[in-house]
Amino acid sequence: MRMLKLVLLICALFCASGCSSSSTATVDESLKPALQDFAQFLESIKGDGMKPPKKMSEFIPVEPMAPIAAEFLQNGKLVYIWGSGIDKSGQKVIAYDKDAATLGGYVLLQDGTVKEMTSEEFASAPKAGS
Repeated sequence: MRMLKLVLLICALFCASGCSSSSTATVDESLKPALQDFAQFLESIKGDGMKPPKKMSEFIPVEPMAPIAAEFLQNGKLVYIWGSGIDKSGQKVIAYDKDAATLGGYVLLQDGTVKEMTSEEFASAPKAGS
């Protein structure tokens, strides 16, 4: 009987630790490929001699060039600082997960890097256009 209680206690501890870890906020992993796609889009239009879109209506005609990012940009999950482009020497944030300020998340930097930031890192990171 004593052994059974011990086994039940161990099982309860494993369950409790597994249950508690699932309740913590996590970064939306689907944003990483969307931001990578958006970086490729911005590099492509730069290579074609085009300027980055300054508003959604300028993005719509070239949307097929960013098939993954387009959905996230249109539904507001991906925030883009309109008119920002790729600059290999830049480190400012040009696009980010809409939850980055409160929960942390993925961001796209001017140099084309996609990086995960905490909300504190995001708050102190320089943003394009500022």
